Amino acid sequence: MQNYNKIKSNIDFESSFWKNKTILIDSRNLLFPKQSIFFALKGHLCDGHDFIDDLYNQGLRCFVISNYIEEKLYPSAEFVLVKDVITTLQNYAQHHRQKFKCPVIAIGGSNGKTIIKEWLYMLLQQDFDIVKSPKSYNSQIGVPLSVLNINSKHELAIFEAGISQPDEMQKLQKIIQPTIGIFTNIGKAHASGFKNQKQKIQEKLNLFKNCEVLIYKIDHKNIHNEIVKLNGPQLVSWGASKNSSIPIYTKIKKQHSLIRIEWKNEIKKLKIPFTNQAAIENCLHSVACLLYLGIKIKDIEKRLEKLRDVPMRLEIKEGINNCHILDDSYNNDLQGIQIALDFLNEKHKKTTGHKKTLILSDIPEANQSGNYPTIAQLILEHKIEKFIGIGPALNKNKSLFDAISETYFFETTNKLIQAIENTISFNQETILLKGARAFEFEKIAQRLKKRIHGSILEINLGAIKTNLKIYNNLLEPKTKIMVMVKASAYGSGAYEIAQLLQYHHVDYLGVAYVDEGVSLRKKGIYLPIMVMNTAEHEFDLICRYKLEPVIYSFSILNKFLLYLRKKISPNPYPIHLELDTGMHRLGFNTNEMNDLINTLLQSKEELRVTSIFSHLAASEELNHNKFSLDQISTFHQLSLQIEKALSYTSIKHILNSAGITRFSNRQFDMVRLGIGLYGIDPNKKLNNLENVLQLKTCISQIKILNQGQTVGYNRKGNIKKHSKIAILAIGYADGFYRAFSNGKISVKIHGQIAPTIGNICMDMCFVDVSHINEVKEGDEVIIFNSVEDINNMANAIDSIPYEILTNISERVPRIFYED
Repeated sequence: MQNYNKIKSNIDFESSFWKNKTILIDSRNLLFPKQSIFFALKGHLCDGHDFIDDLYNQGLRCFVISNYIEEKLYPSAEFVLVKDVITTLQNYAQHHRQKFKCPVIAIGGSNGKTIIKEWLYMLLQQDFDIVKSPKSYNSQIGVPLSVLNINSKHELAIFEAGISQPDEMQKLQKIIQPTIGIFTNIGKAHASGFKNQKQKIQEKLNLFKNCEVLIYKIDHKNIHNEIVKLNGPQLVSWGASKNSSIPIYTKIKKQHSLIRIEWKNEIKKLKIPFTNQAAIENCLHSVACLLYLGIKIKDIEKRLEKLRDVPMRLEIKEGINNCHILDDSYNNDLQGIQIALDFLNEKHKKTTGHKKTLILSDIPEANQSGNYPTIAQLILEHKIEKFIGIGPALNKNKSLFDAISETYFFETTNKLIQAIENTISFNQETILLKGARAFEFEKIAQRLKKRIHGSILEINLGAIKTNLKIYNNLLEPKTKIMVMVKASAYGSGAYEIAQLLQYHHVDYLGVAYVDEGVSLRKKGIYLPIMVMNTAEHEFDLICRYKLEPVIYSFSILNKFLLYLRKKISPNPYPIHLELDTGMHRLGFNTNEMNDLINTLLQSKEELRVTSIFSHLAASEELNHNKFSLDQISTFHQLSLQIEKALSYTSIKHILNSAGITRFSNRQFDMVRLGIGLYGIDPNKKLNNLENVLQLKTCISQIKILNQGQTVGYNRKGNIKKHSKIAILAIGYADGFYRAFSNGKISVKIHGQIAPTIGNICMDMCFVDVSHINEVKEGDEVIIFNSVEDINNMANAIDSIPYEILTNISERVPRIFYED
């Protein structure tokens, strides 16, 4: 049967093929095959059509393609054949955007788009439910992927858009359809695609042609001259000119800047926590937008106090010999160098006694030597004391940098690295790395980075995605997933795991306490978050950060109702009802249902029951199956009783990780995935789960001890024969229990087992390595790197894997990677 839908431009995006689907453009990120559409994009290095066979074998059935294929090889798949896959993705996003009427802010220009987007989110998140571009998604592919994240709950959208060629911005404008525009500035990035700067500005302005309002800095004369030619948008300019809509005057101090603003016949003064020009300008774009949106200046001032640098490309890392590394090996144009040098100056103030060092590669745009005098002047103005230039163009122009006290020049990055090994030294310096991608400055960063000798916990994000996919394949298509990220995501790092889950469109996150939810919100997590335990003094935080509390008793219910009635919210607040069906921990008892229903019926204006749930007491215990099934039956009856009385349905859930595998036909509307995400199946049924975590340390010292000597506190480690003892950089303060002392467990060194000896100390422990050849100080030690290891550690002290993972100290650095 022919499965192609050979339609060029009039595709029916309302058909079942498109409904409620997750968009997939990278075959490696497949999580939900039943709910995904794969767009077979063609790139310079690979063709998405090459991965159709593999995706089909993994259960994916919906494909958008531009090449003819043998459809008989995929009998149950559906294909939409189009001329251009990217265009179809853009059209789909445009269709999706038209369904929503919320205000949309579009940010265009050359630099600062991502930072302004993130700052606007921070400044406005208490006023609106916001959707924003992930990371720096501003391209022809990134923009549609961003726009497809809008849903009916969002009250404001913030997207950024970037282009490199003429005629690109019109496509992005149709997708974003912004109502509010912000034009940041104009730089030289991607300049090769345009005849001149004027054409570049005009092309970028296409983003705003149908906006209601356009916000910009009037002092950028070249931008202002083109903007005033626009017909349509209301122009809101800011700057030092008296002709601007918002006259703003800036005075830079040592640690902050003072801002004088004239707005609606008022003159106000603000203090912002930035002193470099780029950050000030980005901040004031954000302030102008808030003023237009009606945020009061006194509220803006309070919010600005908490505004901080967004960790984007420039991040401080500890380096060798008491150095600090600022790695900005991302883009390398003149304006980018100016911004990076400003950043270096600001950070250098905090490192007294450090020398300022710049390592710079050739600039792709600086093909003519006329640009290098400007670079040399910038470096002098910023008082760089040590300059290292890499590339043939810098070598050719090395005489321009003679005024700098210490200079070095190399043709390639590898030659610099060789020099670091042999001739050039770095000591107590703040080092800015500013290199074009072709120069592979990551090699320099790796060489200069400080080696941390201690314990680390490695988290494999690829394994988490695999495990999420495995559990998803056990679910019915309509079953939602809540992932529990309480206790720092079982020790793995709540924000990092939540960010990954958000990207892969899980439905809910679950935390134990309010502060866990607040922390995630402050870091940009916008998924719905259920909070298991709340207290009366935390109600304000719950509402301010749009968290959803679990209501488990009349005491907490009545207190929350009283709070909401004083607050006078326009909409019922979402809550989650916990029912006690036999766990006897938290939850309403069966005999309380009538009173509970009566209270809820009287509170329809204040509350809405988003979900009803209970917890299985022994879901992993085969001998308690009947008890678990009785719990499930009781929960089913009680939840239906509540729904019938309230005259609306709620999300119902009772299955945890163990329950998903043992009672897969009792999924209700949602399941709660916890420790299974990290590769540990309490039922030991899922053999294909991948281990996520590795805990490693190193050998600090090796001692040779004789018979009769002892090692460690209380002399508990008795040496019975001539022995070689390794002291490890991990102790009970890191989560390596004191109960592991004296041979209770073993670690792995060079693939061999080494048992503990003596008592575990707070920061160190001892293992016997007498039988391991060529062991030396600094060698890597594996505490655990498999689920079996974790289970063995738990069994050794009569505990459970949950306790082993959640007790790994926060002082142990987390290293995230993806295979």
